[in-house]
Amino acid sequence: MKEILRAGGIVLPAPVSMTINDELIWTSDTGRLMNGLMVGEVVAEKKNVSLKWGILTEAEMSQIRRKIVNGFFPVTFHDDGIDMTVTAYRGTLSKEVLGRLSDGIFYYKSVSVDLIER
Repeated sequence: MKEILRAGGIVLPAPVSMTINDELIWTSDTGRLMNGLMVGEVVAEKKNVSLKWGILTEAEMSQIRRKIVNGFFPVTFHDDGIDMTVTAYRGTLSKEVLGRLSDGIFYYKSVSVDLIER
């Protein structure tokens, strides 16, 4: 299987969707003047990675949960022609439950989370 995403040094299940946003961080005095002209300076560019997984077993979900931790952690992904590692924190981890099916395994229908560069 091709590695798409690594968190905390461990390869995670491949997401069905990964959107990478390059967010600009502006100085605190950024805003509009009375004549409508925008003022301010860009001080940094940060990554915001939106991840979505399809059907996952409880074991796969546990692996994701153990590595996308509360606080800061390293995450590696491919963007702009390179594999990059950034220190990130997570937003809300959303899980849509399917439940325990006839095979006795507990499944999630979908899982999503945003990883925001520190």
